[in-house]
Amino acid sequence: MEKLLFESLDKNKAVFDKNFENAADYFFKPVIVSGKKAAIVMCEDLVDTIKLWQIFMEPLNNLKITDNNLFDYIFDNTAIPFNPTPCKDFRQAMFFLTAGFAMLLIDGESRALVMAVQGYPSRGVDKPTNESNLRGSKESFTDTGRKNMGMIRRRIRSNNLVVKTLQSGSKTKTEITVYYHTDYCPQEMAEKVMDKLKSIDLPMIFESGYISPFIDDTKGSLFQSVGYTERPDTLCAKICEGKIGIIVDGTPFAIYYPSFFHENFTTNDDYTQRPYFASFIRLIRYFAFFIAVALPGFYVAFTSFAPQAVANKLLFLVYSSQNTTPLPLFAEAVVITILLEIIKEAGLRLPAPIGSSVSIVSALIIGDAAVNAGFIGSAMLIVCALSTISSFIVPSFYEAVIILRLIFIICAGLFSIPGLAFATLYLLVNIIIVNSAGYQYADIFYTNREMIFKDGITKASWRNMKTNYDLKGIKNENR
Repeated sequence: MEKLLFESLDKNKAVFDKNFENAADYFFKPVIVSGKKAAIVMCEDLVDTIKLWQIFMEPLNNLKITDNNLFDYIFDNTAIPFNPTPCKDFRQAMFFLTAGFAMLLIDGESRALVMAVQGYPSRGVDKPTNESNLRGSKESFTDTGRKNMGMIRRRIRSNNLVVKTLQSGSKTKTEITVYYHTDYCPQEMAEKVMDKLKSIDLPMIFESGYISPFIDDTKGSLFQSVGYTERPDTLCAKICEGKIGIIVDGTPFAIYYPSFFHENFTTNDDYTQRPYFASFIRLIRYFAFFIAVALPGFYVAFTSFAPQAVANKLLFLVYSSQNTTPLPLFAEAVVITILLEIIKEAGLRLPAPIGSSVSIVSALIIGDAAVNAGFIGSAMLIVCALSTISSFIVPSFYEAVIILRLIFIICAGLFSIPGLAFATLYLLVNIIIVNSAGYQYADIFYTNREMIFKDGITKASWRNMKTNYDLKGIKNENR
């Protein structure tokens, strides 16, 4: 497939027929353009035939010229909007056809005119499902990369916005689009990311999660320096901070690099609300992260090994609920945590009407029956349920939170208070070792400290926030 197109229309047809012999949507239609033999080649289910006729075929049918070099005349002297670069080889032709383009072949020419007439089925722009907000944009990315490109261009109207595309996946040839702003993004970081993307050797790519491990530099940590978003306004904000945005065709979730620890505790509403309320909610998110990770572990450690540190009334309630249960607190916490994950997974994978019913039945009926039967203690069930609910407040950390919660429970159950100290140290190490493109994951807490209370732990008003906060500025000021 590396060979060039033939000048003979019949030879080109033979090659296309052979490669698409098992494709029901393959379409090769001979036509006459100004008295010369030609042909339209396309995959008809991917092409908007109305657009093809109105923009291309109707002007070509009305074209009456006697120029022997018909190809150059059509390409250079007409207003018909062909692709700026003609197709010259079969590999490139196969890519265009399977991407929804149509091609015009002219007998006697070893080049093909490419027509952008994509009309494949695609989902429209919907509201965000995972990053809902009270104010601001209600748009989310779609599954079509070109539509997503338009949503970004509409928000960042700058000629310094760099947009690069490449194909990856030896079988799928998936289009990957990279965005960054030259005023804010360090050039060496952009080049490094492009090199990583070009070196990806996967047979197929259908989602941005396929490529994120190749971009993330960190190994051995539960956290990663690649962030995800389904919101165009969020990705545009990250690009204007000097980060690199990456969109994979076929998925509505974009990734940005690098991502910092504190960014997982921010939402779009933080920047539209009054600063005192945004700061209050942000502090709650940090507190919820601690509850989600450590509350069951602390509960097991103090009630089992240090009861003197627990209030007498609370201790009485704990022991009264545990007297009838067959499992120790440590094992009970592990069992309940795993059962809650099973319930969540069942509700997520089933259709929405059935999934919500399964969650309600599991939480109310099975949970109540298990407590009444004495299989689990009500106090432990409340602690684990509160920890699970708190993990939903910071959804981007959900995977890491589940593993960390089990580590805290196991360390507390086996080694008491020293086990909690070890688990806490393990958590801090996982945060500290994440380093990408020369930026630490917890960068804002020790190299850009003035931003801690402006847009870190708390949120300042727009009047007091630094206006030139970007990765280039951080690199120049603190490195």
